[in-house]
Amino acid sequence: MVNRIGKYATSDFVDDIELLTMLFELPEKDKMLMWSEGYIDLVIEKLPVYARDILEKRIEKWEDTKAYFEIQLNEIKQDQEFLAKLKGERKEFALFVMKRYPEFQSLLFLLYDGNLKERDLRKFVYRRRVSSGKKYLH
Repeated sequence: MVNRIGKYATSDFVDDIELLTMLFELPEKDKMLMWSEGYIDLVIEKLPVYARDILEKRIEKWEDTKAYFEIQLNEIKQDQEFLAKLKGERKEFALFVMKRYPEFQSLLFLLYDGNLKERDLRKFVYRRRVSSGKKYLH
């Protein structure tokens, strides 16, 4: 999913000032979406040199958050009880994860299936930051 800025940055003719204007109009969550989808480097490349730090500083913040979650995942992966459940049946593993690590369910199931990738971590960070204020009590 490429947003309007991503499409413009990939076109043949890109006006760097127009791209910068479009970037200023973009909400924070859409900038983060470009990072989570992996095409923000292309946009940064097309920006004027003096404006690149606008996104580069944000990327550092998002990468720090991603590193924090990677550390937490590595701690979970070193837990002996987790390793035992990881080698067991999927149903037991699912119940264990839902009880002990509900916030990391999506990543741990990808880990169980052997499909955990960098992009998955970025999407996890994106979802955590964007939806963090939308939790309601019923």
